Amino acid sequence: MLIKNGLTKANKRISKSSSGQSKNSLPSQISARYGIQLRITRLITPMRKCQFIILYLLLAIPLITSAQVQVRLEPRHKNVFENKYVRILDVHIIPGDTSLFHIHSTPSFFLRYTNSNVWTQTKGQNWTQSLRAPGEPSYDSFLNDTLIHRVTSSDTVAFHVTDIEILAPYHSSHQIKPLPLEVLLKNEKVFAYRVSNSSMDQKIISKRGPIIAQLIEGDKVLVHDKKTKKTEEIKKGGYLYIKPESSFYFTAPVDEKINLVLLEIK
Repeated sequence: MLIKNGLTKANKRISKSSSGQSKNSLPSQISARYGIQLRITRLITPMRKCQFIILYLLLAIPLITSAQVQVRLEPRHKNVFENKYVRILDVHIIPGDTSLFHIHSTPSFFLRYTNSNVWTQTKGQNWTQSLRAPGEPSYDSFLNDTLIHRVTSSDTVAFHVTDIEILAPYHSSHQIKPLPLEVLLKNEKVFAYRVSNSSMDQKIISKRGPIIAQLIEGDKVLVHDKKTKKTEEIKKGGYLYIKPESSFYFTAPVDEKINLVLLEIK
């Protein structure tokens, strides 16, 4: 009976509240109370969001600017080809842009396509200008120490270079001696050659290790495969991977200056 009377009284209070007859009813008080809380929440929430964003930026910006990744994961180093022997990273840095700090720890062959004004900064050191002509290669084994650096372009044209990481030797069944071409560099892992107009004599190249051909100067070069009877084209700024033990020769348009660089894996 007490419960019944209590429910009856509560129902009456709710009925008055819903009809607007009592402004001091419990539901009205609760509504007013939560209305105030909701209004306070609306004031606090944007403030908290702003504080959170500021805190996030203060923490994130130093991490972003000092972040270091393996070179193959750096956004400007595009992995355009990879197999068991090599990984070709095609690098483009537009004027005013700077790469992330990235780590070089794999033997690498570098070849510039452009004569761009670029600067590099080894982590913890000052910026230094990087001077190297298009078609002039360099090689670093990174065996004794890894390199952590970043690169910026201060030129009016984009910087274009390839970083070819040497992943494994070829291990030919026969001894590989240098080709009768201009030898740019040679070491325990690679040969690098230059093919120019004077050496573009359609002489067949065969029984070699994997070769990456890169065209620095000239409109195009054609690669003729003697085994498959197929012809492939290398355009300026491009490359072509030639499988080991292929048999092929090069041709190019007459009277066009050619600067073709070959990298051969031993």
